[in-house]
Amino acid sequence: MRSEKPVLRAALLLFICLAGAQTAWADCGEAIAPPVVSVRTLAQPPTQDVSHGIAQLSADRSLAVPRGLENFRFAVGATAAQAQGRTNWQMRGEPLAGGGYCWEIAQLEIVVTVATKVYIAREVPRGSCLWNEVVRHEAKHVRADQKLFPELSGLIRPKVLRAISRTVPAANENDARAALGALINRAVQEAVAAFQVTRNQQQLTIDTAAEYSRANRVCGNAEVAAAIQRAGLK
Repeated sequence: MRSEKPVLRAALLLFICLAGAQTAWADCGEAIAPPVVSVRTLAQPPTQDVSHGIAQLSADRSLAVPRGLENFRFAVGATAAQAQGRTNWQMRGEPLAGGGYCWEIAQLEIVVTVATKVYIAREVPRGSCLWNEVVRHEAKHVRADQKLFPELSGLIRPKVLRAISRTVPAANENDARAALGALINRAVQEAVAAFQVTRNQQQLTIDTAAEYSRANRVCGNAEVAAAIQRAGLK
């Protein structure tokens, strides 16, 4: 899986509480009751990318290709899961003694859109036997992703919930938004990284020796070798 950091776009609603006793700056930052957090995952259809060559796909360590497989040499196709997110959140602040505010998130909604990008090496002629075999094989990885994607929201929510169940001192709204946004982003990125590990492990179970050598058996060694030669590889 390619390491893609989710892009989180935020829409913010602000509340400032002016009543009540003022908290000291040093006392802000304590744990609070968990806010309302919802996380949804929206799976999109796969996309196709033919801009990468065999050498690039084979060397890219972020892609889950079976480098440990016996007789593995080159990857003529691969898949990567990509995520993009948006957030809607409400925060509130209470004045601090001596200036500034003690801020917390009251409500947070995260929507993560995920899709599989299918890479087919540019040296593989479109419509050829090898092309069809790569498409057939990568479709297995796409189906595996479609089963895994719903698990992402279950990984994100507890990490985000732990990260934002605390107050943050900040001088103004902009500083508070930056601080709280950083907490959210960090938690989401950690959850995605954990998902990547699980995803890659499961994807590699598809790439058995028999599955990976199928293109040679179906299309012939000569067609596979020709694609490798076009890439300038041996």
